[in-house]
Amino acid sequence: MSHIEIAKLAGKRPDSVKRTMDSLRDKGLITFTQIEETFVGADGKNQKRNTYHVNQRDSYVVMAQVSPEFTAKLVDRWQELEKEKAQQQQQAIPTSTGNPVLDALIQTLV
Repeated sequence: MSHIEIAKLAGKRPDSVKRTMDSLRDKGLITFTQIEETFVGADGKNQKRNTYHVNQRDSYVVMAQVSPEFTAKLVDRWQELEKEKAQQQQQAIPTSTGNPVLDALIQTLV
């Protein structure tokens, strides 16, 4: 999850979230990956920005520091992401092969 998404969830400025993440990293509490992303700016032109990305655990730490009252929103968002991933994985599992024996076996696994 990026610092931009955390900022949106918390209703905070992305630059403020980045500063918080720098501070937490300096204290050894979180780690993050910096990624340069291209986005369309307000002027309609492509621009580049450096975003910070954290794993699930560290996103909780950042959100708790930035906005404790919005920690629930972060938990909800991770649950949505996990649900989407599970649905994608479920769709990837074949449920019918045309072979009744194999189909019965698949149904016991699904």
